[in-house]
Amino acid sequence: MRIAVRTSIVCAALLLAWQPAAGQEQAAVQETAGTQETAVAQESGDAAELVKLLPPASAIEGWRADGEPLVFMPDNLWEYINGAAENFLSFDFRRVLAQDYLSAGDRGLKVEIYEHGSPLMAYGIYAQMRSPGLARHEIGDEAFSDEYSLHIWKDRYYVRVGIFETGADSDATLKLFAGAIAGAIPGGGAGLPPETQAFPREGLGLNNVRYITEGVLGREGFPPAFLNTYLIESQEGRLYLATLVDSTAARDTFEWYTDEMESFIATAEGPRGDYILGVGKDPHQGDVLAFTYARYLGVLAGVAKPGDRATEFVKNVVGRLHAVEAAQRAIRPPARE
Repeated sequence: MRIAVRTSIVCAALLLAWQPAAGQEQAAVQETAGTQETAVAQESGDAAELVKLLPPASAIEGWRADGEPLVFMPDNLWEYINGAAENFLSFDFRRVLAQDYLSAGDRGLKVEIYEHGSPLMAYGIYAQMRSPGLARHEIGDEAFSDEYSLHIWKDRYYVRVGIFETGADSDATLKLFAGAIAGAIPGGGAGLPPETQAFPREGLGLNNVRYITEGVLGREGFPPAFLNTYLIESQEGRLYLATLVDSTAARDTFEWYTDEMESFIATAEGPRGDYILGVGKDPHQGDVLAFTYARYLGVLAGVAKPGDRATEFVKNVVGRLHAVEAAQRAIRPPARE
């Protein structure tokens, strides 16, 4: 199967056609052309790894591949999804393979396999596409579907299988394609990132935790963070949770963030100084509750004049983080001396 990789080698062809008199210039031309051809060959080889994740020919009864798969890289992703390219790139996008299929009745279906730099980055873009109330499926690490598509997150891949015309067998077809692709993806099985366990199950946004890499809380300097929304004191609160390298980095970032506020007052501290909680006025977000615990930094925004209920909510998050951190310490390898 020939893979249609959108990389032009016209410049290399022109250089090869030009015959300069100087031997040194000729060698430079050949080296440039060779480098570009090597890059194209490498890109094609990498794309072949994605092709292996597609269902084999005739694996899905009644459907056949329509044309060749197309592969897009970070430098030309805009050719495929112009308006959404920047969003994908912000999650360490590496490449995407798109393959069309046709049924015996000429119904169309498209498979898109997006590869990202890590499972967390793939989860981040997957969660951007997810909405509360959509049907969930036990495919890959997590999956959801709507009327026309089924979305999968597994390991470092986000996969979308979309059907153009619905029919009585649409759901079954989407699941067949999704299941075949998820089964071909190695790894996975780790489930949601451990930090998501710190988000209370009660309230708005149940099981809809997102991950944001840029512009968290309207600040370029704030680290990437998980986000979920809750109904607290009759207001829609937004809970942000960032994971830093260690407790020192978390405390330093907490101090930087609270120093940037119009005002901040620490209202609670753990019995051993293991966490700090306070209320402040963020110039971009208004009233916030900010806290740091271990290597985590959290902010509850959107609740004006947060009272006892908001404070107890945040303390509950800290308690859940304690359990998350204990579980992570149990599976982390011991530090080398």
